[in-house]
Amino acid sequence: MRCILIAALALAGQIKAEPDQFPLALQRSMELDDLDREIQRVHDAAVMKRAQFAASERLAKRGLVSRSDLERETADLRFQEAREAELVASRAIKVYERDVKGKAAAPDDQKAYALLLDWARKQLAIYQVDSDFQAAQLKRTRALFGRNAASRQELDDAELAFNAAQAGLSFGLAREAQILMELAARCNGKRSDPDEVYRLKSDYLKARIRYFEVASEGAKRRLELARERSRLGLMKPQDVSAFERAAADAAASLDSERKALERHETEGRTEPRKRSA
Repeated sequence: MRCILIAALALAGQIKAEPDQFPLALQRSMELDDLDREIQRVHDAAVMKRAQFAASERLAKRGLVSRSDLERETADLRFQEAREAELVASRAIKVYERDVKGKAAAPDDQKAYALLLDWARKQLAIYQVDSDFQAAQLKRTRALFGRNAASRQELDDAELAFNAAQAGLSFGLAREAQILMELAARCNGKRSDPDEVYRLKSDYLKARIRYFEVASEGAKRRLELARERSRLGLMKPQDVSAFERAAADAAASLDSERKALERHETEGRTEPRKRSA
């Protein structure tokens, strides 16, 4: 009864609700406590990485740290910094969600989408760090392989790692495009621009296709490697079937995404007046 009374008074504007008086809001507060500790941990790690990187830079100038080791430390530092920013953005979403669930703040779709977009872009920065690092690693491994200083296995592993990083980056871009599309379609009570919504949905579907293209390419490459290892007696023939299914599933998903874009573009051609009205 007390909880019902508190909620009723809060909704009537007679008292300011305390979010933690509501079970789901209290859960978010607990999650925020955990998140604050994680943010502090990552922040401390980033501070240590900066100090370590500064020392490594000085040693590199004296030829005491290799270029590859310095690049690895650079990527590690960038990752820690990007991870901290992503956690802070995630925290902002949880604070908003806690306040809404606890009746301490009114729902605001515009604010919610803005917070979500900020978080998605911070997450995208993490994918970019990994993509840049794996690209550099692949370039170096190819050069070493060309000089017989790296094995075929090392090159294969570098190619797969790069493919996975590219897939992650494409996934992040697709997520960003999805939020922009939803934000344009829900302009907080204002009339949205149908042409802009259509364009953003096209961007979103194309971004999804890029992700599935990279994923399918990676699945095909893993299948090729599995078949080669089976031929050399390094893998049982029956184990190759799992890679075949994965490649087939990835190809089917890609085909489905391409058809979704085709349907969207067909609707756009057949209903131009509706979009431009």
